[in-house]
Amino acid sequence: MLKANKMIRKQIVVSVVAAAVFFAIAFVRPARYEAETIFFVPLTLLEKQIDQNGIGFGSPIEVDAHLELMGSQSLNLALVSRYGSDFSLDISKTRNGAVQVRAEAADAKLAAEIANGAVRAADSIKQRMLRQNVGMSFNVMQGRSSSLKKEEKFLRKGLDSLRFEAQADSLAFVALIFRKERQYGSVVVELTKSERKLENLKEYLHAPAPASYVISVASETPRRADIPAWAIALLSGLVVFALQRGVSTEFLASEKA
Repeated sequence: MLKANKMIRKQIVVSVVAAAVFFAIAFVRPARYEAETIFFVPLTLLEKQIDQNGIGFGSPIEVDAHLELMGSQSLNLALVSRYGSDFSLDISKTRNGAVQVRAEAADAKLAAEIANGAVRAADSIKQRMLRQNVGMSFNVMQGRSSSLKKEEKFLRKGLDSLRFEAQADSLAFVALIFRKERQYGSVVVELTKSERKLENLKEYLHAPAPASYVISVASETPRRADIPAWAIALLSGLVVFALQRGVSTEFLASEKA
């Protein structure tokens, strides 16, 4: 019995020493702070935004796409080039469909700047992507309009020639003129639609993309992101004590056997 009590006291001392060592290590480690911001993803297409009088949130597909964008290498490189590489970023979706951005850094102010900067950087990257896509569509429609203008000019000249020839014998040309007029009318309608679409694309090409609806801006707070030193010390002490008890129990059992 005396031997067992002596062993327990020794185990307690070892556990306390281990806890003190881990506390000292945890106490002198570099501090880590976290900051978070929450926002809703807007409708991606400006056309839909206009149709809904500027009111509207992105669909679940648009939210998932925005999450992919925020986790992309492009956004990470943009943040590293501005804030350095000593940070971590966690992106998640809330149960209400909003996006939560949590940044962790060695400085509380820096963590807040990174969290807010990530939202702005994602909006900027999305705008560049949208303008690139609109620009491609604009080029396609511009080529289509140019082709239709040439076709309209060609048909108009042909129709004018037929009408001139029909002055001598209108009955001989009536069917042909009717067919050409229908063809010409179809081209004019298509050209009108194409030019209207081209004007819309030109406006969208220079219009800003809808920005994220930030409902909680990340602010500078003294909230530590790491586990407190006392918690690490307590946990390590308990683990060391439990390991010692397990080993001593097996040792005593083997002696009795």
